[in-house]
Amino acid sequence: MHKKQVIQELHNKLNARLTQLKETRDGLIESRESEGGKSSAGDKYETGVEMIQQEMERNQAQIDQVERQKEALNRVSLTPNTLVSEGSLVVTDKASYFIGIPFGELKLETGNIYCISSASPIGELLLGKKEHDLVQFRDQKINIKNIF
Repeated sequence: MHKKQVIQELHNKLNARLTQLKETRDGLIESRESEGGKSSAGDKYETGVEMIQQEMERNQAQIDQVERQKEALNRVSLTPNTLVSEGSLVVTDKASYFIGIPFGELKLETGNIYCISSASPIGELLLGKKEHDLVQFRDQKINIKNIF
């Protein structure tokens, strides 16, 4: 399992998500323009346009979030770490974690990796630890095997 492979796969997933979100945005713009072309006087027209506008704002917030995640990934160093820090790939006896962006589970041929923020409960516990340290998370003792 290599950090470079994890980062590349995350880039691929984020790019696919960005493409999907931008296609949705384009569809919403089209819907808004077709709603705007209707000559309807009344609340129904304004409610429809307002709902589309709200959806466009939610969509833009998601696009902005994915862009921020991509920027954070671009800042990750491929240099191995001795202590767990932002951008570390941490292999434990329970699971593997990429500390950087809150993406969730990433399924790779070499195994699953949980992509988490350093501000998450497990991320906070792992930060600053070194290989062979033990951390306690809920009722489990977790042994750090490797840090990349």
